[in-house]
Amino acid sequence: MSAQAVLQEARPYLDELEQRLELAVARYPGLVEAVGRNAIAAGGKRLRPLLVYLTAPEREHALGAGVAVELAHVATLVHDDLIDGAELRRGRSSAWHEHGARAARAGGDYLFARAFGELAESGDLEGVDILARACLAIARGEAMQQRQAHDPETTVDAYLERISLKTGKLFEAACLLGSRDPRLGAFGLELGIAFQIADDILDCVGDTIETGKIPGADLREGVPTLPLILAAREDDVVRLALAGGPREGALVRVAATSALEQSRNVALDYARKARGFLRNEPDLEALTHIVIDRER
Repeated sequence: MSAQAVLQEARPYLDELEQRLELAVARYPGLVEAVGRNAIAAGGKRLRPLLVYLTAPEREHALGAGVAVELAHVATLVHDDLIDGAELRRGRSSAWHEHGARAARAGGDYLFARAFGELAESGDLEGVDILARACLAIARGEAMQQRQAHDPETTVDAYLERISLKTGKLFEAACLLGSRDPRLGAFGLELGIAFQIADDILDCVGDTIETGKIPGADLREGVPTLPLILAAREDDVVRLALAGGPREGALVRVAATSALEQSRNVALDYARKARGFLRNEPDLEALTHIVIDRER
């Protein structure tokens, strides 16, 4: 099945998901609701609820769990933008830049609370536990990222552990929320790692118009992503920039190394690992190609 066919088939679900997200955020009107509305309106790929949809036994379950996992994901973005000082999110003013740091912090907390509320109201206590474990992993991953900041000596294994926590675990949770099947959870984890590596490559080569953010954010913030770790091994200018030194010309130097090609090969390898958990599930297989071959 082609990626386009998967997205077309899922369009009615994704359209209804958007309506449900708006309703979930609007439950308690006020400042935090405005922050949440701003964050939801920025849009996105909605890959995590799409994973719920493709693994869930029926539509209503997929909608409830899909809303919950996306609210949690958007909450992490609101907090990430605040921590990183990012002024843009998908081409729009980020929540903290629009409403202020304190409001963004509270708004992110509100989105987390609404995520768990959606599952609790449906009586899905197992789902609450699945999502809680994923959110704990995200917090651990963020702490790890803070420790690794501006460290060009960060190992590839340490990077992979970090993105497994920060990104992979929520992909895993999406599949578990839909299916309760550990096999599909393992698929989601590998897919999430592939997705994040591809995202980190885009940060080095993407265009602001396409990605909605200014390229080189990871380098500016000193986040040791796979392309930057590998490029720093080959180029002293990149190494110095990642360590907090002058950044001028560093992204061009990254592109001149073999780091981007090596990183893409690692992403493709994780996509292959993800496919290894599938059993004649062409729609999920198509997602392993979507996450690699994208422009944003």
